[in-house]
Amino acid sequence: MTDQEETPCQNNTSLVLADKIAEDKSKLSTEPAICSQEELDTMYKNVQKEFDIFISQYKFPDDISKSGKKKLVKKLQFDFFKPIKRKIEREKLKRKKANNPQSCPKRRKGNKLCDSKNKVRIAVDCSFDDLMSEKDIIKLSKQIQRCYAINRHMDDPLQLHLTNLQGKTLDRLDNFLDGYKNWDMHLKTESLIELFQPSEVVYLCAESENLLSTFDESKIYAIGGFVDHNAHKGLAYERAKNAGFQHARLPIDKFFTLATRKVLTVCHVFEIISNFCITDSWTSAIEKTIPERKGLEAKTDNDELEQN
Repeated sequence: MTDQEETPCQNNTSLVLADKIAEDKSKLSTEPAICSQEELDTMYKNVQKEFDIFISQYKFPDDISKSGKKKLVKKLQFDFFKPIKRKIEREKLKRKKANNPQSCPKRRKGNKLCDSKNKVRIAVDCSFDDLMSEKDIIKLSKQIQRCYAINRHMDDPLQLHLTNLQGKTLDRLDNFLDGYKNWDMHLKTESLIELFQPSEVVYLCAESENLLSTFDESKIYAIGGFVDHNAHKGLAYERAKNAGFQHARLPIDKFFTLATRKVLTVCHVFEIISNFCITDSWTSAIEKTIPERKGLEAKTDNDELEQN
């Protein structure tokens, strides 16, 4: 027997070792290591130390104001801590899955826009950001995120457009929302009037005298991307009329009474529309969406009203 030949015993040992290595690799791929809370706390503290050193050496502009410096530090801190915060969230999810796999079902995603059977077009008009404060811009960006999430999880998503995306709203998305450019939606810097014929646009305004009953695929329905706390009441309605757009309001007051004002957030309007496209019922779509704090009360003859 030559030195290179193996005995049956050696051959069996090699097979056992190979099986063991394969089993270990399989465990590593299916059971990712979970960091302990102590390890995560240590990582966070290390990042904090690195940031303190970074900010102590950072050269701020000479003419920066005290509030401007505070905002810049906050932004730098956000960017600096983003990776560790994401890691912590991933580790929390791993721990949750390990403890209770049933509590973390896989995220369901609907079709892509190009494959969707739903051809209803909805646009969020971002032409108001010069009238909003920084806090309101942040709120608007979160509402846009919510609209995208709702649409992404529909079996047949709406044809969602974001128009006039520039200025402070665009800066917010660029600086604080990685990956938005990869969203499955139509992102446009142009305004509604540049993208569509006035006869195509139906602007959704609470002040409109026209009641929306259904959707026409040849139209595009615009939602004003505006968080103003009623400071500019009726502005979207006036702009729509001046631009020659058609306008309409959601039929909330046809089926319900509200204890508060009729103006809704961007994401609530979009959610009502998406629910209507799924159920083909305004009462169901509105009830499912409007928060309790609005004091929603159904009118007595809703079934008859829905059929009319």
